[in-house]
Amino acid sequence: MKFVLLFVADEEAWMALAEDARGEAVQRIGEWYGKQVSAGRIVEGRRLRGRGSAVTVRLGPAGRSTRPKLVDGPFVESKESIGSYAVVEVADRDEAVELASGWPGGGSVEVRPLVEE
Repeated sequence: MKFVLLFVADEEAWMALAEDARGEAVQRIGEWYGKQVSAGRIVEGRRLRGRGSAVTVRLGPAGRSTRPKLVDGPFVESKESIGSYAVVEVADRDEAVELASGWPGGGSVEVRPLVEE
């Protein structure tokens, strides 16, 4: 089964860390990520640019889209944003949750199954 892991954190808190602390965290994350790729669990993934470069296109209710409204940032109401994602291939939801539980980057990880058609 394939799942997407969405790695969510407070970007301001991340940037407030001392540069050496961020470097150490990036190293731990890289080691974790490399281990998962080598094991064949991560099949795709990328870091995302900061939320300052994001734009949200709000279209209104499903099926009744109104004129698109652009909003700077991922979510006006939130301090947290998605910093990266990974598509993983694992046996089941429990394995995806276990994998997400080992994420060394702090914040939270949203685990969502992909629709495979």
